[in-house]
Amino acid sequence: MIASFYDELAPFYHLLYGDWEAASAQQGRALAGLLGRHGIGPGAHVLDAACGIGTQTLGLLPYGYHVSASDISPGAVGRLNEELLQRGLKAQVRVDDMRTLLESEDASADAVMACDNSVPHLLTDGELLQAFHSAYRCLRPGGMLLLSVRDYAAIERQNPDVRPYGLRYENGDRFLATQVWEWDGDTHYDLRVYLTHESPAGECRTQVLKSRYHAVTIDQLLTLMHAAGFVDLRRHDDVLFQPVLTARKP
Repeated sequence: MIASFYDELAPFYHLLYGDWEAASAQQGRALAGLLGRHGIGPGAHVLDAACGIGTQTLGLLPYGYHVSASDISPGAVGRLNEELLQRGLKAQVRVDDMRTLLESEDASADAVMACDNSVPHLLTDGELLQAFHSAYRCLRPGGMLLLSVRDYAAIERQNPDVRPYGLRYENGDRFLATQVWEWDGDTHYDLRVYLTHESPAGECRTQVLKSRYHAVTIDQLLTLMHAAGFVDLRRHDDVLFQPVLTARKP
């Protein structure tokens, strides 16, 4: 379900941002600064374990990091390869599942990151713990795990919760995207993304993409990261548009 959702979204993902190129550059700058402040500087190997179409990978590469990028969605990975080619940038890109990271070697990365609220796609604490164990395995001693997530404890439960992205324009077309959250209790919700395209002639078509999220709290994520063996757990509210969590492998 996760893979097919992002396969369908990959061609349009950049339109969810007002300016995706600027957002990618800003996030890359912010992440490079955070990594550098923790002793992980240019030349270090970063594994982007939920790369999507490359928002963080593309932003980080100009700062001299060696990036391996993986995602469960073949469509997103394909889009990232296209974006790298267009920019003349290089990264190792592959399809992989952040729960297992089977394509990544033990102790091969100085940092493992998963941004843009990707880890709450894992619907149970057991899946989350599995992902954190896999990240731990892939990190060198002293390496950092870095996540950006929504603060679900601060989000009011409304049912349905309608969240429009805004109107975008591309190649003469109008593009409107809206999220609808439908809560199933307090800890999980179904997500629908409505993508509407209007041609210059006024012809419209709408796609509906479906996924599901685990509204796991930041406190619970930190507890699970600690259970996986991580230390020096921190929350940062001044790096990206979502809270950033960091932790170290001893």
